[in-house]
Amino acid sequence: MTFAQPRRVDIPSSARSPRLAILRPDKDFLRLLKADRTKERSYSQSCRDWPEVKSHLAILLAPADQHGDEGGGEQPEQIWGLGIVRPARETDRDRKVIVTRTRGLQGLVPASGLWCGRGERDAALYESLPESGPVTVGADTVFANLRQISPDVEAEVQRLMPLLDDAEGWSERELRWRDERDALLLFAKIAGLAPNDFSEVRLWDRTATRAAFISGLVGTAVQPMLDDIRGRAATRFSGIGETVVQAFASRGGNRSYDFEATSITDPWVVDGGEGSLDAYYYHVDTRTLVMLRYVRPGPNGLFSPGARHSLDEFHSRVHRLPRSARRSADDYSLLDDPLFLRIHEPVPFTAALHRTSAGAIYPYDQVAAAISAAVENGLSDPSMGALTRHLVPTHFAQLVRDGWFGASGVPFEVALDWVEATIDTAGVALLVVDFSLRQRGNGSGIRVRA
Repeated sequence: MTFAQPRRVDIPSSARSPRLAILRPDKDFLRLLKADRTKERSYSQSCRDWPEVKSHLAILLAPADQHGDEGGGEQPEQIWGLGIVRPARETDRDRKVIVTRTRGLQGLVPASGLWCGRGERDAALYESLPESGPVTVGADTVFANLRQISPDVEAEVQRLMPLLDDAEGWSERELRWRDERDALLLFAKIAGLAPNDFSEVRLWDRTATRAAFISGLVGTAVQPMLDDIRGRAATRFSGIGETVVQAFASRGGNRSYDFEATSITDPWVVDGGEGSLDAYYYHVDTRTLVMLRYVRPGPNGLFSPGARHSLDEFHSRVHRLPRSARRSADDYSLLDDPLFLRIHEPVPFTAALHRTSAGAIYPYDQVAAAISAAVENGLSDPSMGALTRHLVPTHFAQLVRDGWFGASGVPFEVALDWVEATIDTAGVALLVVDFSLRQRGNGSGIRVRA
């Protein structure tokens, strides 16, 4: 078995090592990893003390019964392979982790190389390493030793390094890629596509990607229809910054999903400015519009001053849709306003993560009320505790698909007016236009809503 040589990632000797974790899976779990090394696998381990939720470089040690026969006695530990692991759900007894991108080495390698220096065993380092879980002591030494064990190990480290992201090093572009990928997966689910079947996202090519995440995808060719909507967004915004269009349709004749994604990035964002993403979903058959404003929570509150200013400026620009009279200030009508705020949990951006990010989605009116209450009480920002009614992304996607959420009867030109306001104020817009012809669920009454 030979390994393709990955593009070398120059890692300065002075740079902080990636997050490391040691795992001791059993032989059955290793068999699953070998069967499909790209598939995410859930794994329970005894260690619950993960200091953060970000991805770690996983050093997988072979079970004792896979160690070589060296004449009896206690057998030395061996490294089976490397991969990526991130912590997931915590239970009373252990911690669920997700393991992916694993690959076994050409042959088992002695694990003693991780804690040896200059040919001698470092007893203190060995004692500090966890039985299972993150390496919190001596990580720099362990990482340096790991890279020097063998050329095969070094090749695997080089392959995995681009998939490990430190929040301190995320660029503005990578943060927007994460948000755009998340929105695309949410809207693809609304359009009838299960995220796990969205192979185009798994095949995303970082080297081909420019300002927009979707520029690294390869869409499916779609025959244009006589509806003059396909491509209209690209035509309208073709002179504004960078515009990328990708079309996706189910293969075969069932046409279970059919949508087009257009990403528009203002020139000042292309040149390195900090922009925010507004993601739009528009269903042509019912003229339903839903919008997600992606907001990064600040360290002490929900909004930074810049995010609030951008949102205020956006609302001063958009064409407001007709709204029904409310019984009270707290009465939220699901069909009145297409705007929701999407707030992530702090997860890294990697091409390997093809599922939507954890977090919550809030109706804008609830957020606006929280802002007003904070101002009245002399506070600069509302706290997360002030926002109580929210949806997890998968439920949100299903409710939009069934016709419960979003503004109905919106002309496409009005939707494009909102997109233009986004480009002028936030800098980046993703517009997904869904051409799928399907019956809505319980919320199908939006067709006749005045």
